[in-house]
Amino acid sequence: MPSVAIALALAVHFTSTRIDDTDRALIDRALLLTASLAPASEYGLFAGNADILQSLTDASLRERDVDGLLVLDGDQAVLARSGSARLPSLEVLAGLDAPSLIESGDDHHLFAAPVFSVQAAREPLFDDGAEAPEPVRRLGVVVVQMSRLGSQQARRELIVSAVLITLGGLILAGLFARFLSDGVTSPVRALADTVARIEQGDFSARARTGARGILQALEDGINRMAVALSQARAELEQRVLDATAELQLQKDRAEQASRAKTQFVDALLHDLSQPLMAMGLDIRTLKLRLRDGDSAALLTRLERSSMKLENMRDVLLDVARLESGATQPRIAEFPLDRVFDSLRVTFDVQAAEKGLRFELAPTRAWCRSDPLLLERVLSNLVSNALRYTVQGTVFVGVRRAGTDRLRIEVRDSGQGIPAERIDDVFEEFVRLPGTDPGSGGRGMGLGLTIVRRLCVLLDHSLQVRSRPGRGSTFGVTVPRVHAAAPVRVEEALLGLQRLAGLRVALIDDDPAVLQSMQALLHSAGIDVVSGTSPEFVLRQLRQAGPPDFIISDYQLAEDKDGLSATLMLRQELGANIPALIMTGLTATRELEIELEAHGIPLVAKPVRPVVLDAVVGSLLDASEDE
Repeated sequence: MPSVAIALALAVHFTSTRIDDTDRALIDRALLLTASLAPASEYGLFAGNADILQSLTDASLRERDVDGLLVLDGDQAVLARSGSARLPSLEVLAGLDAPSLIESGDDHHLFAAPVFSVQAAREPLFDDGAEAPEPVRRLGVVVVQMSRLGSQQARRELIVSAVLITLGGLILAGLFARFLSDGVTSPVRALADTVARIEQGDFSARARTGARGILQALEDGINRMAVALSQARAELEQRVLDATAELQLQKDRAEQASRAKTQFVDALLHDLSQPLMAMGLDIRTLKLRLRDGDSAALLTRLERSSMKLENMRDVLLDVARLESGATQPRIAEFPLDRVFDSLRVTFDVQAAEKGLRFELAPTRAWCRSDPLLLERVLSNLVSNALRYTVQGTVFVGVRRAGTDRLRIEVRDSGQGIPAERIDDVFEEFVRLPGTDPGSGGRGMGLGLTIVRRLCVLLDHSLQVRSRPGRGSTFGVTVPRVHAAAPVRVEEALLGLQRLAGLRVALIDDDPAVLQSMQALLHSAGIDVVSGTSPEFVLRQLRQAGPPDFIISDYQLAEDKDGLSATLMLRQELGANIPALIMTGLTATRELEIELEAHGIPLVAKPVRPVVLDAVVGSLLDASEDE
C-alpha cells in the first residue's frame, strides 16, 4: 500500500507538471508570434496597404495552433483578417501597451499586441539630423487567436500515458510482491489450513510445509496437537458409548417399572371401579324405589360416602390419564353457573359438616373450555380449600381479567402457604403440615398436581396468592365468550327415559355391576338383555329381537373386549345400533380414537347415573339426526 500511494502521488505530480508545461509553452509561443507580427505590420499600417497586411496574416495562419488573425488600424477598423479570429472588445484594445493574453476560453486563447510608429526607425545612413524625429504614435493592433484543442489533446494523451504506465508499474510491483510474499506466507497459510481442518473435526490432518526454523517448530506442535486430540476424541467416544449403553439400560428399567406401575394402577382402578359402580347404581336404584324420609337420609349418607370413594378413585385415574396422555380437552362454550351449581351440590354438605361457609357468587358469564376438566380443576381447588380451612369461608367467584378473559378465584380463610412453599404444593404427594384432620383428612397430595397439569393441558394460566394465617387465593384465567341462549336443565334421567319400552343389550363380566346396571335400566322402564359374555347375549337377542342400544364393558373375560363384542352384535343385528363402552382401565388416546372411528364413546368407570344419562341422550340425538 505505501508503494501504491507513492506511485500514484508521483504519477499525479509529474502528469500535472507536464500538462502545465504544455499550456505554458502554448502561451509563450503565441506571445512570441504576436510580438513578432506587431513590427512586421508597421509598414502596412503606416502606408495603409491592406494587401501587405493580408499577405502577412495569411502567412501567419499557417503556424501551428493558429485559428485566426486580425489587423486593426488606429481607428479600430479591420484592415486584414485570416481564419476565424474573434474581435475583442475595443476597451480592452484601447488600454493595451504590450503583447498580452487578453482572453481565455475552453477552446482558445486570444492575444493582442499594439503596433507603434517607432518600430520603423530611420536608417542612420539617410538621417542627416536636419529634421526632428517624429513623435511615437500608435498605428493599430494585431490580434492572434490560438486554438487550445491541440494542448487539450496533448493533455489527454499525457493522462492516458500516465495511467497506463502507473497501472503497468503497479501490476509488475504486485506480481513481484506476490512472488516474494509467497515464500513467506505460503507455509503460514498451509499451517492455518491444517488448523482449520482440525477445528472442523478432521484430526487426521497433518501440516507438511517444508519450512525451517520457527515455522518448523510450529508445524511439529500442530501435528502433535492433532494426534493428542484424535486420541482424546477416541477415548471420549468410547466413554459416550459406555454412558449411552448405561443410560439405555436404566431407561429400559425405568420403562419396565413404569409399565409395571401402569399395569398395577390399571388393575387397581379396574377392581376398584367395579364395586364402586355397582354401589352407585344400587344407591340410585334404591333412591328411586324408597321414598320415606329415613330411607332417603340413609341413602344420602351412603351416596355421599360412595362419592368420596369415587373422588379418591378419580384422583388416581386423573393422574394415570394425564401421565399416559389419554386426557384430551373437548373445548366448548358454556355458562359458568352450570359448573358452580355442580360445585354447590358436591361441597355444600362437606362444608356444613366442618362448620364452614361455602359461597359461590352468582354469575351469568360464559367461557370457552372443557366443562368437565374445568370442573375437575375447580373441584380440586375447593376440596383443597375446605381441607386446609378450620373456620371461616371458602368463596368461589369470577371476575373479568381484561376484555376477553375471566379469572375464576377460589378463596379460603385457612392457614395459608409460606411464600417459599408455593411452588412445592404443586408437586406430587406434597402436603403441608398443620392440617385439620376433619372432612376427609389430609388427602393424597395429588389435588394441586392435577390442577396444574390440567391447566397446562387447557392452556389456562394459574395464579396463587397466599399469606400464612390469612388464607390463600387460587385463580384460573379462562377465555370469555358471549352468552348463548339459555338451556333448561332437568334433574330427571331424560336420556334413559327415551329408551323406556325399548331393548338394551348389556354386557359386563362383573355380576355385581351387571345386576346394578340392570336394576337402574329396569327402573327407567327399559327391557334389558344382559350377560357376562357377548355370545350369551347374542343368543338371547336372536330370540328376543335386535336391541335399540348396546352398553358393554371394555375388558371382558377370556381375553375379549367390548369393541369386538359390539362389532359382533352390530354385524348380525344391525350396523347402526348406538353403543357405548365403559372401562375401569386407564384409557389411552389411541383407544379413544379407535372407538370414535366406530362412533362409540368411552366412559370411565364408575359411571354415575347422570353421566350415563347424558351420554345415552347425546348418542340418541346423533342417531336421530342420521
